[in-house]
Amino acid sequence: MLTEPLHHAAVELGRRLGARVPLGLPAAAASETVARAAAVAAPRIVAEAGPPRPVTWWWWVGYAGAWAVACGAASSLVDRPGFPWPLAAGPAAFAVLLVVAAVLVAVVQRWLRESHDDRAASLARAVAELAARVGLLEAQRPGRAEPAFPLAVAWPRPAPQPYGVSHRGAEQLVADWMRHLGAFDAEVTRFTADGGVDVVSAHWIAQVKNLAERTAVPVAQVRELAGVAAHDGRRALFFTSGTYTAGGVAFADRAGLSLFEYHAEGGALRAANAHARVVVSEGLRLSV
Repeated sequence: MLTEPLHHAAVELGRRLGARVPLGLPAAAASETVARAAAVAAPRIVAEAGPPRPVTWWWWVGYAGAWAVACGAASSLVDRPGFPWPLAAGPAAFAVLLVVAAVLVAVVQRWLRESHDDRAASLARAVAELAARVGLLEAQRPGRAEPAFPLAVAWPRPAPQPYGVSHRGAEQLVADWMRHLGAFDAEVTRFTADGGVDVVSAHWIAQVKNLAERTAVPVAQVRELAGVAAHDGRRALFFTSGTYTAGGVAFADRAGLSLFEYHAEGGALRAANAHARVVVSEGLRLSV
């Protein structure tokens, strides 16, 4: 449950972020864009308006004072006959008790800090969720002006398709993956005589092979896409639901092609060569 200051801060954050969403984005992209920005800003909001971090330095001040008093008492009383243990047991036993007390103080301090951090993380998630909801409403508000400093667009990860996809559905799925990776203008081609290119964007072309599991794409098809890309001038990506031959992977590494294996039912995308791993890590950038 958010306190009133945190609730107010989350709503205000959502309004500010929603106002910075570029106009014309689909709802899914607008939602993802606001959610990512809110997740980044929420911890700072909680740090400023949430519960303060527990101050435990005074535990050590109190411990040091008690240690000094106890040492003074021990030095004056330890030799008196019949004085109760542990002072009568000697300095060694007394030192052991002091060490045990110090360990207990440290354990309690750590517990307090971890409890606070867990609480802060929970509050940050709640703030981010509320800000994302408010931000999406603001982003979809009619008549909103184009922001002067728009947020970086984020496209949501494609959802799993439990019943699989058709060949055309696979092309649409790949277009969604390309948008998620940063090619926000990716579109499925409308032509059949497209030279094997199924999805295009301003800087990328992609071929899609929706194959049976464990069916390998032959190296010849990878070579063909490389030739199309060389003629077209855009960078090439290859997506399949199967696998690639060792020769295909080796050729793609030399030619600069990125090879991916998608799993529609599980909503997963795996990089099949070094270039693709860079794309998964850093997104679709022209320097990839």
